[in-house]
Amino acid sequence: MTKSDRRRYAAVALLMGAILLVSAVITAFTRVTEREDGRLRLVAASYPVYIAALNVADGVDGVQVVNLVPSQAGCLHDYQLSPDNMITLSGADALILNGAGAESFLDGAREQFPELAAIDTSEGVPLVESRHVHEHDHGHDGEDGPAEEEAVCYNEHIWTSPGRYRRQVENLRDGLQALDPDHAAAYAANAEAYLSLIDAVYAQLRDAAGALPTDACITFHDSLTYFAEDLGLRPVAALSIGEEAGVSASDIRAAEQAAARAGAVLLLYDSQYPEEYAYIADSAERSLLLTLNMAAGGGDEKNAWLEAMEQNVQALRAAAS
Repeated sequence: MTKSDRRRYAAVALLMGAILLVSAVITAFTRVTEREDGRLRLVAASYPVYIAALNVADGVDGVQVVNLVPSQAGCLHDYQLSPDNMITLSGADALILNGAGAESFLDGAREQFPELAAIDTSEGVPLVESRHVHEHDHGHDGEDGPAEEEAVCYNEHIWTSPGRYRRQVENLRDGLQALDPDHAAAYAANAEAYLSLIDAVYAQLRDAAGALPTDACITFHDSLTYFAEDLGLRPVAALSIGEEAGVSASDIRAAEQAAARAGAVLLLYDSQYPEEYAYIADSAERSLLLTLNMAAGGGDEKNAWLEAMEQNVQALRAAAS
């Protein structure tokens, strides 16, 4: 390396250091200014908890709720943070998480903001295990070729269950009261009002599901697991459309056999994904296909989750008629 090259690299290093220093100063100034103004900026890491926060913090003076990711993004399995996302995080006073592994894309970013308060709305929520198979380059005992290893994680789609979503709202209320005790009463009142609406639509969903001709169902994405459980439906097979691992021929055969044994079966699809493999129903004597809104994305209105569930009530009633 020549002396000229060393000078150029040194200049670049100094410039990068200056940029980082200025960024840190701006971020610190922004945080101080917001606190001096009495503003509390809540950043929701995913759409369902964003909608929950809009309800629990509704009308609370000085509180701003921001969605970190685009509202139409849907499930965040493959989401990658953008520079704009990092800027949003830098100005946050608290981060609201769905939890249960839904925000794994944030793991590295959160290390850069170690003092950022976080409210994990999945605390105490009963979770269902999900099985994911990962492929490795070498087999066991040093053999060449891919080897499969099963890793167990948890189904993060807890907001699709009205009962679990209810617990998420309660956790959010408790977290905001601890973070901002001056407005504890307002958070409590807002949460109570929202919980009553959740309970009402939950009752409608159960009633509609109870009128279906069968409780046997095949789910076509993990997002439907908790929803089916809450409604008293009985999954006889589960496929996962839209996942990287895909659906295997053996999965399809098993689902066809389950449909044949059940006789009558419901095919449950998440509206985010295509209605693939519907021919599985040909193995059953009777079948109904339902496309349901699992509220993973949508508009920015605070009633968005409720409206999605009301759409599902109508879909269930139509299937039962």
